[in-house]
Amino acid sequence: MKALKALARRALTAQAPYAVLRARALRGAPVTILTYHTLGDDDEDFDAWTVLRRGDFERQVALLRRDYDIVALGDALDGPVPQRPQAVLTFDDGHSGWLEHLAPVIEREALPVTLYVATGHVQSGQPYWFDAVVNAVQSSRPLVLDCASAGLGRVTLNARRGEGNWLRISTLLEAMKAMAPAPRDGLTAQIEAQAAAALRPRFRALRPLGVDGVRALAQSPWVTIGSHSHGHQLLDRIAPEQARESIAQSISLLREWTGRAVEHFAYPNGNYDAALAAALPALGLKSAVTTHKGLWRREGSRYELPRLAVGRFDDMARLRLNLLG
Repeated sequence: MKALKALARRALTAQAPYAVLRARALRGAPVTILTYHTLGDDDEDFDAWTVLRRGDFERQVALLRRDYDIVALGDALDGPVPQRPQAVLTFDDGHSGWLEHLAPVIEREALPVTLYVATGHVQSGQPYWFDAVVNAVQSSRPLVLDCASAGLGRVTLNARRGEGNWLRISTLLEAMKAMAPAPRDGLTAQIEAQAAAALRPRFRALRPLGVDGVRALAQSPWVTIGSHSHGHQLLDRIAPEQARESIAQSISLLREWTGRAVEHFAYPNGNYDAALAAALPALGLKSAVTTHKGLWRREGSRYELPRLAVGRFDDMARLRLNLLG
């Protein structure tokens, strides 16, 4: 099945059929907004969709620039209707890979990007629970984890590395998202303890950026800093006033750290409801991005912007198809 899907992607992205599909998708000059998370070394053995190899990202930027103008989010939202298709590059969460791997590409390529920062983890230096799990299971041998509290029983990981292994890891993460915070944190600690003996030597774990890193990135004229809430909560699962306070606290901290206005927001995990979207203008926000797949057209809501997610296991053919929305 995997081989058949790859063959189908290659057929659809051949020059003639792709030109027809692309012309249809881009009719009316929609804006293509891409979602990334972080970048890593090209030679890092890391089963995490969220960690894109730096070299792959550079090749994707080159591909995009052949067919798109890569622009800042504010320019895409408020600028005139463009002569060429526009793409916006966004990054979520606030990982240390932004400073180490992304910043050099931004400066060398004069590359506009929007960085959505969850300020609580940047401030504390503690990894997100989901990053802690991903870090823990990057092992040198197969793992069998007791995940009964997440309703998954015993979970086997790393029997074979690569995209299939990531799908098993992501199934575990999705089940844990449904848990209440306290038992989820407890299971995270259990997974870390169960996997500790098998962690690969010299493994470079995912970790937050740090306040100084946010300040450094904000100095670039190519960087737009946006909010991703303070605690990266699933905002439609907490009280509305708590959700607004998390966003307001993040905006306030980012303004303090960078001295810049914070006008754009990304819903953590894409979770939101209509009431939350309606509350964002009062917080001084001009836009919010979701995890809905698609291309944004100017008649659409600025507080429900769709994005196309890009990750480690997306080859060029898959990326080109995703660009069609």
